[in-house]
Amino acid sequence: MLINCPTFHIQTVVTHLPKLRQIDMKFKISEYPSSYLAIEFNENEKLITEKGSLIYCNGEYAFENKIEAKNYKNWIAKIFGGKSLTYNIYTAKENLKMALSTKDNSEIFSINISEKNPILFEPNLHFARTIDLDIKLEKKDWKSTLNDGLKLKTIGNGKLFLKGYGKIIEQEIDSEKPIFVDEDALIAFEEKLDIKTISRGVKELITSGEGFLFAIKGKGKIWIQTREKGEHS
Repeated sequence: MLINCPTFHIQTVVTHLPKLRQIDMKFKISEYPSSYLAIEFNENEKLITEKGSLIYCNGEYAFENKIEAKNYKNWIAKIFGGKSLTYNIYTAKENLKMALSTKDNSEIFSINISEKNPILFEPNLHFARTIDLDIKLEKKDWKSTLNDGLKLKTIGNGKLFLKGYGKIIEQEIDSEKPIFVDEDALIAFEEKLDIKTISRGVKELITSGEGFLFAIKGKGKIWIQTREKGEHS
């Protein structure tokens, strides 16, 4: 006896997820001192840099000027923090190699940025960043700004290149007891850290020759420079 079985039509549903932009560019920072940034571009890859930093390129590229002068916060960061209002965007028209350098005796270092773990840094120390990474003025009250100074905050994922003076030290912090760092030495830190400005009193300030200090607690990374701008590296 034959039994007629029902026929089932199985439909396969394919969900197309948005592709994340993959960074294939290769970066290399030369050794201290007088470091420079060497980049290997694939065609159509882009990089945002400070103006006047290009020193060498062996291929054809497109140039675009990125202006950040419309927002009043950028003007505040420019006037009081030294932030640039215009940047260069380089787009490779073919596979090529490019070299970038700072205008002074500062040293270049890099930080891999995650959207879940933003970095705060001094506005005048930005050097370059990958195209998907944005920066904005940290939002805080005026009292905190007067005490701690202006800071830029990263938004998104990518690679950030900053500049500092002397040797750049990357330090891991994991302490509920305050770690003290000179205000001129601390140039970047992870947002999740608890950082406050302190002073040990006018008398000690005058006799020690030291300025204000940052008291740092929590778990995260900080970046320290061993010299200040104007000093010989």
